[in-house]
Amino acid sequence: MAIRTNTNPRQMDLQPEMRNMLMRNGLQAHIALDGSGYRLIVQGHDSPLLVYPISERQMLALTDWGTNTANKKAYNVLTSIVGKDFYMPKNFVHARNANGRVAMGLHGYRIGIGEYGRMGRMGMPPPFLGWTPRNQWGFHLRRVGGQLFFPGPSIVPERPDGRMKPGELQSGGYGFYYKGHQQAQPVQQRDVLQDLQAVITPMVSRPRSGEPARPYKELIASPVYFSNEKWAECLASHGLVVDADRRTLTVQSESVQADMVYDLTEEEVRTLVAAPIEEQPVEKRLELLNGIIGADFSDKMTMEALNSDQRIAIGLHPEVQQDLEQRQRQEQEAFMPVETSLQQQEESVQGYVGAAVDGRDLQFLNENKGWYREEKHGREVEVSQIAVQPAQTEGKYRMTAVIDGQAISHEITQRDYDKFLAVDDYHRMKLFSKIFSEVDMKTRPEAQRGLGTKIFAALTAGTVVAAGVAHGIHHHCQAPEFYGERFGGPPRPYFKPGVDTPRDVAIRCFEAEMNREINDMRMGR
Repeated sequence: MAIRTNTNPRQMDLQPEMRNMLMRNGLQAHIALDGSGYRLIVQGHDSPLLVYPISERQMLALTDWGTNTANKKAYNVLTSIVGKDFYMPKNFVHARNANGRVAMGLHGYRIGIGEYGRMGRMGMPPPFLGWTPRNQWGFHLRRVGGQLFFPGPSIVPERPDGRMKPGELQSGGYGFYYKGHQQAQPVQQRDVLQDLQAVITPMVSRPRSGEPARPYKELIASPVYFSNEKWAECLASHGLVVDADRRTLTVQSESVQADMVYDLTEEEVRTLVAAPIEEQPVEKRLELLNGIIGADFSDKMTMEALNSDQRIAIGLHPEVQQDLEQRQRQEQEAFMPVETSLQQQEESVQGYVGAAVDGRDLQFLNENKGWYREEKHGREVEVSQIAVQPAQTEGKYRMTAVIDGQAISHEITQRDYDKFLAVDDYHRMKLFSKIFSEVDMKTRPEAQRGLGTKIFAALTAGTVVAAGVAHGIHHHCQAPEFYGERFGGPPRPYFKPGVDTPRDVAIRCFEAEMNREINDMRMGR
């Protein structure tokens, strides 16, 4: 049809292509005219008949079709009208490709041969790069009764790792679905501030320095020598750490066990540690500092405190101190059962011990070894206490170890018991690895990487030595041997791998010469 306006008569309804696209997405739509104006009549596959009043401008946009701009505009106008009642396709491209013949991810993602454990067909070679079968397999996912239908094993709704290949559309991003079937949840009116409480989060993330503080008057003898680096160093030595990257202020008071961390704005960070001294003198910086910490600390920072070699010892307000102590008691009560159970396990291992060794010392005895699960790719575990002791039954012995915080015991023979008492710590650990099937002493992965290089170097050195010995046996001449480099052979052209090969260069030179001769003949040269 003609794409110019008012050139050909047209039916005052959605164009057939538009209706076909909507039908493939589960929606029927038509335009009707009554005495009060234009109406858009819509019915989805799971919705009742819906009628929307539209303007003449919207009617003209909906009935236009034929160019990419007009097609997309008609679709966008329709979705803007019915959007409040339907879940819609992701965009025009997803809607246009619904039920298409090309599997581009919209109806499920292909799992190629060799991907995610999929095996190829028996007796058929795997496809190589750039080749596609003439007849594409029709494996597509389809919705049947609101559920995904799997017609073949090579299509999945989502890949296991959630990956999408370049050029693929979002799986399932098509179709109109009615929202009216969902029951609207009544909104319960409640006061959002009724459960608001003052919470103090102590953070002990920065280690406290045991060295004396550096006085301000020693670092900066005169305002002429003032610098923000020396000012920040003075604050940090006294227990006021300003992190410009994270925009935080950490107060480490000697009278408070926990660190108090405050969030700063960009302007506050600039005022404290970045602005020049002429713009922000020391008095203004201390005033801003006291304003930030004043809500929690009863004392203030002064120049006298910064000029001393003692770290700050400012105290908290009584109510803040009480809340902090209550929070610390709650944390202790929460971690007390865990510490008690671990202590009991350690005591059970150490009770009636004939000999013991700490498995965590393996890294000091042999840094290339570690404790791992028995499987081929077993994960690393922690072995703390290894001990042997006589069992309650006469003539029997047992070995007990704490593996990942769990005490495990095995019966051993008297020979193993006597051997454990006689050998050193490293061989005790090897004996433990032999008896316990739960863990194994293995070489760390990073230590295995250089093993092949070492073996190759040893073989190369042995080959050189053997060749020298054989040469000396067959050649008894004591004349000196001369070694020199030989340069010969045809020249080899240099080319960058992956960019241009000599074959590509030759092809381009041949084509350029052929084109030059053709142009010369055309020009009559």
